[in-house]
Amino acid sequence: MQFVKVKRTTKLTDLREMVGTSNLEPVLNLNQVPRVPNVGEAISDKVNQAASSTQEITLDYKKQTLSTVSKDEDVFENLALMGETGWKVYKNTDALPGTLKIPESIKLPSSENIIGNSRRVPTELFKETIKSLDTAPHTVDPALFNTYDTQKDTKLIDIGVIRYDNLFQFFKIPWGKMTIYSSIANESKDFPVYPEELTDATHAVYTTMPDLIYQYEPWYLYQSSGPRNNTYTFMFHRDMWTGDHRDGKANELIRFCMANCYPEYNGSAVNSSLVTLYMNGQVLIRGILTDVQVTWDGPLGLDGYFLACKLQLNIVEVSDKPLNYWSVMNKPLIG
Repeated sequence: MQFVKVKRTTKLTDLREMVGTSNLEPVLNLNQVPRVPNVGEAISDKVNQAASSTQEITLDYKKQTLSTVSKDEDVFENLALMGETGWKVYKNTDALPGTLKIPESIKLPSSENIIGNSRRVPTELFKETIKSLDTAPHTVDPALFNTYDTQKDTKLIDIGVIRYDNLFQFFKIPWGKMTIYSSIANESKDFPVYPEELTDATHAVYTTMPDLIYQYEPWYLYQSSGPRNNTYTFMFHRDMWTGDHRDGKANELIRFCMANCYPEYNGSAVNSSLVTLYMNGQVLIRGILTDVQVTWDGPLGLDGYFLACKLQLNIVEVSDKPLNYWSVMNKPLIG
């Protein structure tokens, strides 16, 4: 059993980032929340309505519910320490206050936004919690959970099962280091890797004078230089975003790149996108994305599709300033 934390300021795009594109509709449908841009406001209104209910919450209902969630220690703790208003919200929405319930068919990786750790509540803690509820004033002392805290000595490997609290703690994922920006979308996407290969090409064009008598070599007349025509090759795995390749993050990056090969039509106007590729905060190249090639490889994932991807981008530079010998000579290594 899992829940995702939301706030009144949570946008639909924020929720999509937390649960993944493919999981967004099932989560909204399960919680009977409309698909609106300001989804946090819709959820908040629903919670306030549930909290104002005059329905009585019995001790038997609380104990039965706590027994049901005893396989998830953090869900159990949240429920046990809730006041009457929180219990009303849970009974009427089937979700903890300030959360949305995740369908049982979906398993999201552990993060600060996810409640539901699949750790069984210790037997003694469960018994003491129920005993505390049975005793006036029928509330649970928070100190009880400090006494029976099972997370104090948590290790990466626990009883032979690997814990995924921080899936990529041993891998250096360059988030925010490798980014592509689109002028049409006014939005950027991060790559989980640096380019495997980078081909930086520049060329000059010359024409020759008509044949001259007694001239051994033709005369060359300068015509133009450039533009730079660069190819970038990225290789990544669909699990590299959240640990769950069903989150749709890899597809978002690929479709973002492909979309920049197409213009935006505004009446009779045709607007082409300029993309900017950043590496460690510096501009690698700014120009027109002319070619996107995607090669899939590797084993099939849980959704029945390939996991490994090779993404090649070809960008033709559109310089923002005139280029000559000295301006190019003085350019930095990156750019």
